[in-house]
Amino acid sequence: MPAHNEENTIEDCLSSLMEMDVPKEIDAVEYVVVDDRCEDNTAQIAESIGAKVLAKRFREDYISAISEAVAYGFERTGGELILKCDADIVAPKNALEIVMHHLDGGVGRVSSEIRTRTGKWWLDFLMWLRDLNYHIAPLGEAPRGAFTLFRREVVEEVGGFDRMKPTWDTAFDVRLIRAGYKIKKAREVTVLEFRRDLGARKIVNHQIRAGEYRRKLGVGFWRTVLHSIFRGRIFVLYGYLKDAASESGS
Repeated sequence: MPAHNEENTIEDCLSSLMEMDVPKEIDAVEYVVVDDRCEDNTAQIAESIGAKVLAKRFREDYISAISEAVAYGFERTGGELILKCDADIVAPKNALEIVMHHLDGGVGRVSSEIRTRTGKWWLDFLMWLRDLNYHIAPLGEAPRGAFTLFRREVVEEVGGFDRMKPTWDTAFDVRLIRAGYKIKKAREVTVLEFRRDLGARKIVNHQIRAGEYRRKLGVGFWRTVLHSIFRGRIFVLYGYLKDAASESGS
């Protein structure tokens, strides 16, 4: 679990993970939090409820801090199965059993469904509309990486996580697909993502970054145009064009 100043959500998140049913095929479970330059009580809370905390106090040459934290945790832990979970997620008891059931037959990564809640009625309504929109995917629906399961040996087989790409899960998927693996979403299980700090400014900034990331990942211009129109995320296109202009100017 990569975490940066998550003291308001990490206790509920870890508690839900520790209460999940563990499939009988799994001999032991370790809960690991990557304290990614936290300036609050995230690490202390995590340790107080039984998680192992890895203190990471630096930034290297990864484009994305989250990608760097995921790789940092992966390299400093053991275990055959890796469940990567964001620090603002609350999962149901059967979540691990369900996603693990799908991790076979050439599947390289399995994710759950995600529902975002903010505590603000108008934003929760917008998130509800967004979730409905995600289920209509003429260009394909990419499983998100907030609650996702994969095997260590598969990560090692495809060369690890790409430090020069901005989103660890999308870049990982590219390597998986090239190696012949499939990416799957377990639609039978839904985790809740609590984003109480979310507001209009953060939504706009997130879309702009997403547009910049799409260009860095090599997503085509017209595909981004269609994505921005169909998803109602116009600032994604702005971010894409902004990144292109910045690169041409340099």
